[in-house]
Order: sequence, then structure tokens, then C-alpha cells
Amino acid sequence: MPSTADQLKTSAAFLTAVNLGCAAIGAAQGLAVVRLLGPDGYGAAAVVVALTSVATNLIDVRVTDLVSNLYYSAETTDDVKGAAHRAAVLRLGIGLYALSALLVTLASIVLLLFAARRLSAAVFLTQWFWMAALAQGISYFGSFFVFIQRFVASARRMAALQIASALMNAAAMIALVAFHRTVGGYVTGLLLSAVAIALVNAALTTRGIVRAGIPLLAAGHPGGVAIDRKVVFRFIAAGNVLGYVKLLHRSADVLLVAFFCSDRDTGIYKLARSMTDALYAISEAIGRIYQPRLLSLLRDGAHEEYRRLARSMTAIAAVVTCVALAGVLLVVPRMATILGWREMPGLTLATAVMTLPFFFVAGLQAWIWPAFVSMGRVGRLTLWGVVAVVMGQYTVGPLLVYSTGSANPAWFSVGYLSFYFLSLLPLWRELVQDGHTFAWIVPEAAA
Repeated sequence: MPSTADQLKTSAAFLTAVNLGCAAIGAAQGLAVVRLLGPDGYGAAAVVVALTSVATNLIDVRVTDLVSNLYYSAETTDDVKGAAHRAAVLRLGIGLYALSALLVTLASIVLLLFAARRLSAAVFLTQWFWMAALAQGISYFGSFFVFIQRFVASARRMAALQIASALMNAAAMIALVAFHRTVGGYVTGLLLSAVAIALVNAALTTRGIVRAGIPLLAAGHPGGVAIDRKVVFRFIAAGNVLGYVKLLHRSADVLLVAFFCSDRDTGIYKLARSMTDALYAISEAIGRIYQPRLLSLLRDGAHEEYRRLARSMTAIAAVVTCVALAGVLLVVPRMATILGWREMPGLTLATAVMTLPFFFVAGLQAWIWPAFVSMGRVGRLTLWGVVAVVMGQYTVGPLLVYSTGSANPAWFSVGYLSFYFLSLLPLWRELVQDGHTFAWIVPEAAA
């Protein structure tokens, strides 16, 4: 019978292959949409999506970190009480996500009405803003069910749902943008795909939770189950700040580029980030398979095995990053011809630089973050995130523009990369100082 480590590797490899297939579907869909909309239309759509993402991160309090901590707390070691405790944790998460989804929708429409026409020269209809806002709220709520699949579903079931979601999204986006080659067609596709994906994932994930023996749909609250409110409030407070960090890092970054650059250059930056985002299909697969195991090991105090898994994850990430860089240098210089754009200055450099963060996400963050979440030290994550986004990402890009006199989108890619240096390396050092059980170092070095 295969060992637990072998089973994890097999499941991660399988889900990685599926995720890469879904990424290929997404990349083909993205390139088709870019070609249909053109550089200016795609840049305008990027502004709309960026604003709804900003709204999401204004509201998001990282409920997933809270749920992960509580789901693998000491109370879950008992089979009967553990199931009741996990049901209470999941109900709390669903309730918080439902409330947040409503607020995300309202915040999105406010930002779109206020800022979209100021950041882009494109002509927008107000009804497009409402559709984009509603799509973002529905997608946000559905994402919680996608997240908790890692706790209750097999790799094959997660893969099936992911493939179905990718196909629904591609079909809706390409069909509606082809029918209506404007931002309106783009946001209509977003709304249709968000509804379909949320319904499918919510229904099938709920079924999986119940089949796993967790009384999620049981009436009332089982006796004896109590969730520490102090833990909830501590995670929500830290998560709120981390939401602002993520807002600046992954949402408002496009708006930062739009402030300094033209719609065309904004589209080039967005395209570079979209292409490299496909790599995170691999880190997502690793996280969905390994995160439950890592949290279980931390709960049980099995730090030696935790360290072995961390070393393996870091080595895999390094290899994948090198292969991806080679692919970028081979393919990206030909992208202008493929897309039918006249010129794409800075795209190759921007894409190469934005490939490097994958190593930090898959090779370091994937195991560092669970350690701090398990220990309840989310304040450290918050501190270094704030430092990284302010002193790194939002300082480096503009400084390069002013020092070179050129508003090149590649400069903002360098700023994007600096975020990972400043947010993760200090956390890694803290784990090293805490002792050899957590650090990614050889046992001999810690002796």
C-alpha cells in the first residue's frame, strides 16, 4: 500500500495536470477574448475587473484562514464532537461569506460608478457596471465552496468540478464577447459564468460535506460546540488588513499601471500577469492537496515530517520556475504576431519578471503561511504584508518610471516581484529562529 507521502505526491501530480489543462483552457479563452476586444478594449475591461477586485479586497477578511485554523483545531480530534465542531465552523464560514458577498457587490458598483470613467477613455454603460458588480459578488460567494473542497473531497472530485468550471467560464466568455465585442459582452460573460460555477460548486460541495459525516444541514446547533470568539475576531481583524494588502498587490496594481501608462500599456501589463497567473494552477493544486496535511501535522506536532514536505515543495517550485522562464523567453516574443497587435513593448521583460513570484508562492508561502495560521500568529503575516506592498511594490514601480523617464509596464512587474521578497523572506527567517522543526534547512545545520 502506498505511503501517505506517495499518495500526496500522486494526488498533487494528478491535480496539477488537471489544473494545467484548465489553465490551458483559460489561456485559450483569454487570448480569444484579447483578440476579439483588441488592445484598447481589453485594457478597458481590465480596468473594470480591477475595480471589482479592489472592492473584493476592501471587504474580504480572509475567512479561509479562520476556517483553516478552526477546522484543524484540537477540538476536531474526537470523531463525534469533531464532526459537530467542523459543521459549526463551516456554517460560520458560509454565513460570513454570504454577508461579505453582498458587501462586495455594493462596494463594486460604487467604485465602478466613481472611478471607471476616470481611469479609461472607453465609453461605459451604467448597466455594465451593475452586471460586473453582481458577477463579482456571486463569484466571491462561490469561491468559499471551492476552497473547502480540499477538506472533504477527493482529488478526482475536485478535478471534475474544476474542469467543469473552466469549460463553463470559457464557453460563456467567448460566446458573449464574440456576440458583443465590447466591455458589455465581457461583463455579461462574467455574470453568466459566475452564476453557473457558483451553483454547481455549492450544490456538489454541500453534498460532499454531508457524505463525509459532517452535519452541515442539521437543524440548530449541536450541544457542546462553541467557537472561541476571541479567535474569530483576531483572525477577522488581521484578515481585514491583509485584505487591503491583497487589494493593493493583486487588484489595484492594474490601476497603478493605468495611472502612469496608456490603455495599451495597461493591457500589456494585464496580459503579462494573466499569462503568468496560469502557473498558479500548479501552486493551487499543491495547496489543495498539501494544506490539509500540513495543518494536520502542525496540530499533531509532527514537525519533522512537516519539514520534509516543505523541502520537497520548495525544490519542485524551483524546477517549475526555471522551466517556465525558458518557455517565456521562447514564446512571448512571438505574442504580438499571434494576437494581431502591431507592437507589444516590454511584454517579454514584464512576463519574465512576473514568472519569478511563482517560486515564492509555491515554494515558500505554501508551507510558511500554514505554520503561522496554525500558531495563530496572523499578525506577523499582516505586518510584513503591509511593509512589502508599501515599501516594495508601490515604491519600486513609480521610482523606476521617474528614474528612467519611461512609463514601461515592465517596471511595475519589478515592483510586483519585490512584494514577495519583502513579505516572505522575513517570515522564513522567523521560522528559522523559532527552531529547526519549522525551518527549511537540513537537520545537521540545526544541530
